[in-house]
Amino acid sequence: MERGFGTTAEDIMSSQMGLATRRQLLDAGLSEGVIANRVRSGALIRVDRGVYRVRPAPITLDQELMAAVLGVGEGAVISHLSAAFLWGLVEIEPELPHVTTTAARWRSKPYHVHRSGDLAASHIAEIRGMPVTNPARTVADAGAISPALARRVFHQSLRDRLATMDEYEDLLAVIGRQGRAGAGVLRELVEVRRQWERSNESPLEDDFLRIVHRANLPEPVQQHVIRDRNGGFIGRADFAYPRHRLIIELDGFRYHSDPQSFVRDRNRQNRLLLAGYRVLRYTAEDLRSEDLVIADLHRALRAFSAQYN
Repeated sequence: MERGFGTTAEDIMSSQMGLATRRQLLDAGLSEGVIANRVRSGALIRVDRGVYRVRPAPITLDQELMAAVLGVGEGAVISHLSAAFLWGLVEIEPELPHVTTTAARWRSKPYHVHRSGDLAASHIAEIRGMPVTNPARTVADAGAISPALARRVFHQSLRDRLATMDEYEDLLAVIGRQGRAGAGVLRELVEVRRQWERSNESPLEDDFLRIVHRANLPEPVQQHVIRDRNGGFIGRADFAYPRHRLIIELDGFRYHSDPQSFVRDRNRQNRLLLAGYRVLRYTAEDLRSEDLVIADLHRALRAFSAQYN
């Protein structure tokens, strides 16, 4: 990197792919005159209003995206097609960067700037030091551009394990208001996917229901939505006795056999316990021991009655 900018300015540019804003350079101790001299000498190259590239820094796609983020201003993130490309959800790089901001106003830019009033910190991730919408939010934003594109990247994100159905449902709880561009498309995708999952999981669920009916136990609620005490989405239970704060999870091997699924399941169970739920988990092998399952259910339901009566 070109020497003579000062340690702080060099650190900023090194962490931002050779880029810095005028404000950052001023805060780092450079004066307006020094900045102007560096531009005249070619040591700094203006790439956007108030955004500069240090001369030796190579021009890359990442740098162009980072320059767009810096050009829009604080809180801006890479989004839409640019985010989809970074996550590997689309193969073709968009001609112009896509950036989302929560700011009410911004100067006209030679790239796509989208305004969002519901961009939360939980919707933002980082790739190679760049702020970018996470995969679930990226798919929702894609729905505002093209439903066909949204369908493709939605299923790709699940195949690549970049996002989960729980994450999509949690996102819909935030952005799913009527009229929000892309929300309706995402909601339809989630509903269709859930129907497909239920149809594929039905043999295991049928086995469990047969056990419940054999024991003359109360009918459980299927696909029960669970939220924490603050209303945040935790997940959707295979079966639940909501009044008894009891959840039954059926573990199909194909959904829980990889390390990522294992970690997600453990984290989800911790959240359920903290929200006051008890969880019984059964595999297909467990359900072959019907008497043991019935005994578990009787004990769990009686424990609730003893606690609250």
